[in-house]
Amino acid sequence: MTDLAALRERRWPPPLTAAAHNAVGVALASRSWTDGRATRAVEDRMCEVTGAPHAVAFQSCTAAIHAALLAHGAHRGTPLHTPAFGFAGTLTGASHIDVDLLYHDVDPDSGNSVDPMQAPGQLVLTPDLHGVPHTLRREDVITDACQSLGTLLNGRHVGAVGTHCWSFSSAKLVSAPDGGAVTTDNGNLAEELRQLRDYGAEPGEARANALITRPGHNWRPSELSMALVLEQLYTLPKLAARARETGDRVQETLRDCGLWHQQPPPGAAPAWHKLRTGKLAPARSGFLRLTLTTVGMPWHDWGRTPLPAHPVFPPHRPDRHSAPQAVRLAAETFCLGTETCPPWTWTTDETDLVCATLEMITERL
Repeated sequence: MTDLAALRERRWPPPLTAAAHNAVGVALASRSWTDGRATRAVEDRMCEVTGAPHAVAFQSCTAAIHAALLAHGAHRGTPLHTPAFGFAGTLTGASHIDVDLLYHDVDPDSGNSVDPMQAPGQLVLTPDLHGVPHTLRREDVITDACQSLGTLLNGRHVGAVGTHCWSFSSAKLVSAPDGGAVTTDNGNLAEELRQLRDYGAEPGEARANALITRPGHNWRPSELSMALVLEQLYTLPKLAARARETGDRVQETLRDCGLWHQQPPPGAAPAWHKLRTGKLAPARSGFLRLTLTTVGMPWHDWGRTPLPAHPVFPPHRPDRHSAPQAVRLAAETFCLGTETCPPWTWTTDETDLVCATLEMITERL
């Protein structure tokens, strides 16, 4: 019998397959624990998956974004446009660089960036929120694509054009203890990213003797994590299809129930990373949360604090960053399920039960 209590199980990351155990064992036995075969294979496979001509692996998506900003010329005081709603990790690198953060509001239907109308030469960093593609021109922005691996846009992978930063952390469709990557259609940028990843050392010379010409970091990924990532990249299409199927089913129910739901742009087929909903009215949103808890349906907050409200991100000037839609979405919407039992792990029967539960409780709203 299907029970909502099952959706509190720990299903993600999934148990390691025999192939994954073997791949990690091979990487461990190689004694080349960075800069090895698995890292190069992940980069090749990411190019195949996304359609981008270049890929550079990193130890995390946070490091990948930091490096992408530096490779695009960011330095102290550089204007950087970014939405006021999202995950604070998107801006960790920007904070360390000490850029001038220029927050803009988000679209009330998707939660993604509205056009920031940046001046020529200014940088834009924006996410594909929960796997839903943003609508900015991808060639002109750095995309935090940590939640959109497997998402399609007009029949192609969302990462085919532009610069995208990906995550392989434990809550993602492709999960490992750590890991990330940048894909890009700019070969010169890819070479600069490789240098930044490796202390800023010029290529060619042994690292201990290389000339350091950029302020880089040791952002090289572990071969053990890359071995895990590589195995999962080959099963990604099946998993992304499942995320899409479950997400589309729940999104349809949310729409029919009159609840807030993310609306993808035309031509988008998200591999839904999270299923966000709510009521854009504080009292009704609170009642929805309470009712879901009462009937046993798990949910969690995500992005509850708008990014300009984090004092660590300068400048902290609410008068300069008016973003009413971002504030509303942060306060009045939330995500169904849990990060350890995400929607793509739900069975068809469980998905049907979630939808039936949503239909039942919205009759009380």
